[in-house]
Amino acid sequence: MSYPSGGTPESPQPAGLAVGAPGQYPQPNTLGTHPVPGQRRNQGILIGVIVAVAFAIAGLGIFAIVAQSTGAGGFMWGLAFAFIPVIPVIALYLWLDRYEPEPTKYILVALCWGAFIATLAAIFINTQVSEWMHESGSGGSRSAVFVAPPVEEFAKGSIILLLALLRRKEFDGILDSLVYAGMVGVGFAFTENILYYGRIFNELSEEAGSDAGLRGAFVLFVIRGLISPFAHPLFTSFTAIGIGIAVRHRSTAVRYLAPIVGYLAAVLAHGLWNGGASWAGGGGFITVYLFLMVPIFIGMVVFALVMRSREGQMIASRLYDYVRFGWLSPQDVPLIATLRGRKALRQNAKRYGPQAEAAAKAFQQNATELAYLRDKIVRQVIGPEALATEKKLLDELRARRPSVPFPPMPAFAQAGPPRVPLGQPQLESGPPAGGYPPGGGGYAQPQSGYPSGQNGYPGAQPGYTPGPPGPPGPPGGYGPYPPSQ
Repeated sequence: MSYPSGGTPESPQPAGLAVGAPGQYPQPNTLGTHPVPGQRRNQGILIGVIVAVAFAIAGLGIFAIVAQSTGAGGFMWGLAFAFIPVIPVIALYLWLDRYEPEPTKYILVALCWGAFIATLAAIFINTQVSEWMHESGSGGSRSAVFVAPPVEEFAKGSIILLLALLRRKEFDGILDSLVYAGMVGVGFAFTENILYYGRIFNELSEEAGSDAGLRGAFVLFVIRGLISPFAHPLFTSFTAIGIGIAVRHRSTAVRYLAPIVGYLAAVLAHGLWNGGASWAGGGGFITVYLFLMVPIFIGMVVFALVMRSREGQMIASRLYDYVRFGWLSPQDVPLIATLRGRKALRQNAKRYGPQAEAAAKAFQQNATELAYLRDKIVRQVIGPEALATEKKLLDELRARRPSVPFPPMPAFAQAGPPRVPLGQPQLESGPPAGGYPPGGGGYAQPQSGYPSGQNGYPGAQPGYTPGPPGPPGPPGGYGPYPPSQ
């Protein structure tokens, strides 16, 4: 099967690409400089070592400051209490990110940034400003309400923005941003909680003994670790939503304003939370918690689940474009775009051994990346160099598909683009060289080129090939999505 080429030689092509004979891959006009074998890997290892050393130095620095403030006993009890909510909160965020999980190394970067870099910057700035405002070194009420929120939200949100800029080709939008917000928020809360638990343990132990200190630390753990473990991830989620919106829009105004608006919303929510704790007293704090923070948290959970559902809809809509070209069968799409279908494919492959299971996972990951890339092409938020990546992903998809043991199709997986019965007139262009992928016979013949009449490839759009004749493919955006999740 050949990669769909871009029509006639006279058709306008993406800048930097030249198309040869029909049915051939686009070839680059010139070849740039490329690293020698192993050079890119060595550079990656060097960068990883530098980042790890930087995190280690920052971690030693912040833990030394916290231990000095809490004492040895307070630090150990604070560490124990602070660690308890970390694993379940991380697990919930990873559960949310199931279609295209973020790389483990970037998850660790976000965690370490929140735990070491952001806390170190925040504790230094907050302490200095508290002294300038003639408040206690631990931070007074004015500092907690007007200084800590903008400082801490900037320190946490900066890593999400940095990852979005460095990984702009893989950073897919709001859901990725929310996952990183959760990681950096969990890391920040972990170190901050060690400080708070350790301080109260140390103070009460000096006054009434270690038992009183332990009881005080436990009460604070119930408030911070059990009742409000999502506070810092929740605040940072507003900044993350702004960044996620920015990466999915072409508008320059949206790209600049959305992160700023999200950051201001994060600062406002954080300030209201700190104000309820500092000024409103016990009753006021409970009121703020029940009538402000709980509704915001529930709303954010619903929003995240809706975004994950829309992510599945987007994947299905974009993959149906490739169904039209014969790269996928309609029955394949629910096995990639629905959580139930993904699980069914992996469980069936697991029966055939670890290699089959690995092939199924690789097939799903490959198709998911292809759907995200297609969405960016349609939205025109990625340059024409994406066509080379698309070619690579399609080649990998074709190579992996024969080794995937597909399960019997359940009823929910039968929905797809209309099937053209055998013997009925087909579209003008025939199947690509090499034929259809397995299981694709009997479906409308694929066409070369790109779908006509879609946002990403209008016929008059400079730099893109015109669409082929015949009926258009699935519409752009979040199109029809029959299967339920």
